[in-house]
Amino acid sequence: MLLGYIFNKNILDKYCYASIFCILILGCSKEKTAVPVTIPGAPTNIVASANNLSATLVFSEPASNGGGTITSYIVTSSPGNITATGVKSPITITGLTNGISYTFTVTAINSAGPSSPSASSNAVVPGTGIVAQKNCQIISISNYNANNKSDFSMTVYYDYVNRPSKLILYDSIRNIMLKESVFTYQADGILISKYEMLSIDPATQQIKKYTTKDNLSNPNSDDVIFEYIYNDSGYLVTKNKFINGAKLPTYKTSYTYDGANNLTSCLMVVASSNKKILESIITYDETIKSTTFIYPFADGFENYIYTPIFNYGRKQKYPIKTMVTKIYDPATGSLIDTWTSGFGSFSMNADGYITQLTQTGDFQQGLGMFYGKTTLGYTCK
Repeated sequence: MLLGYIFNKNILDKYCYASIFCILILGCSKEKTAVPVTIPGAPTNIVASANNLSATLVFSEPASNGGGTITSYIVTSSPGNITATGVKSPITITGLTNGISYTFTVTAINSAGPSSPSASSNAVVPGTGIVAQKNCQIISISNYNANNKSDFSMTVYYDYVNRPSKLILYDSIRNIMLKESVFTYQADGILISKYEMLSIDPATQQIKKYTTKDNLSNPNSDDVIFEYIYNDSGYLVTKNKFINGAKLPTYKTSYTYDGANNLTSCLMVVASSNKKILESIITYDETIKSTTFIYPFADGFENYIYTPIFNYGRKQKYPIKTMVTKIYDPATGSLIDTWTSGFGSFSMNADGYITQLTQTGDFQQGLGMFYGKTTLGYTCK
């Protein structure tokens, strides 16, 4: 028995000694072969928020780390391909431009390399802190005042780069087309017809001039040029009307804005004498904030069908509440008439654009597209 124990112990000691020698000297191991590390999965739940000149990205770790520790994450902007690196969520990306809409992707990195980019984040606009909504363009404006049927409508068509290509005005009651405008884009503007053209500032895309006839149905009527002047913030502040090639304007309109950049008054005068012709006071419903609203130019009789679709400067964010316009005899300064209009019953789509409103009171203001119950249709991207 003792001999057996000694024999077995000698074998055991030899085995143990050999094992220790193998492990410590030769580097042997009885463990399984290590599994190679692969690239991680993509991060998920990417949410962006806007800051001044920057944005902050919050995200979730990938479902798989690829068998290796994730050492860093890279945030990439679109547009610009600006990047920022961090070791965990959240990550702030700097070097962005205020007023530009950005989306972002996040990539995870381990020892095997980078993951595929994540799905894109929501869009944000640095400098506003507001999640960017879709950009909507008007495709129709219709008035429903005759047995809930459209009695007047404007339809707009767009080309492949989202520029207005054609506009049709239609009178459903009389069943006639009132006007069809086809827009031909040139280097310096938009040709509408033989007697109509819009000149555009190539840097801002704002309308600079509108060349037309005093009466488009009469080729012998006066030649007219409307000149539009904007301030450094991009708001229309002056409109001049030139007749028959005159070097000085015959009429001038001045537009005044409040601290919230709402157009609050329009004053149209005889340019040579500064005598009043038209004066409007405008108020807004500041309990409703819309993404944008059609220009409230009370004197915009010459181009009310074009202001909903072209760039006449920046727009206010609040819908109109009231517009009161007084008409004067410039020769005597006496008040001829007062137009009072109210606006309400606003409806908006999910992107904050007004889709319906009702105008009451006088309808002969420069907002020629609105009277009674009006609906607005959009194409949004």
